[in-house]
Amino acid sequence: MVLYPTLVLDKTYMPVTIFPHKKAFLLELLNKCEVLEYYESVKLRSPMRDFPSPLVIKIPVLMRHWQSSPTRRAVFIRDNFTCAYCGKTVKDSEATVDHLIPKSRGGKWEWENLVTCCSQCNQKKGNKTPQEAGMELLFKPKRPSNMQIALNRWKSKFNDEFLRALSFYGVKENKNIVG
Repeated sequence: MVLYPTLVLDKTYMPVTIFPHKKAFLLELLNKCEVLEYYESVKLRSPMRDFPSPLVIKIPVLMRHWQSSPTRRAVFIRDNFTCAYCGKTVKDSEATVDHLIPKSRGGKWEWENLVTCCSQCNQKKGNKTPQEAGMELLFKPKRPSNMQIALNRWKSKFNDEFLRALSFYGVKENKNIVG
């Protein structure tokens, strides 16, 4: 299924997030945003008429680039569902979250201390640090921006028009946003 996302820019033209195009259309109707670009091929239909669908909008505020707290799913998305130790791609149901510094040793639930891990590597590491277990991280975990999480979450469903808009507005698709 291809989605029709809308790239959202703040008043300084910095990309801040991605909305469904219907939500962006509602903001346009309420005069809460300025539409910078419309989809050429996508229309929103009503019984009376068709409306152009927003591709890129600008909201009239400066967004404080807040950071979300890590969730299990957000860690998997940040790491592209890839085990930080062996590089294996894992399914959501098979993935585990590993604490680099184990919880029992004061390790916290923070972006920089959490990585996606396959169950085999997680069992091998156990209640040790990666160094103690003789395991090497393939990438260093970092706190992602909300834009990076949105890009990784939906990138397989982006259409060509949206990908061109991302490029035009300077948004780079990072295959590995953690390293």
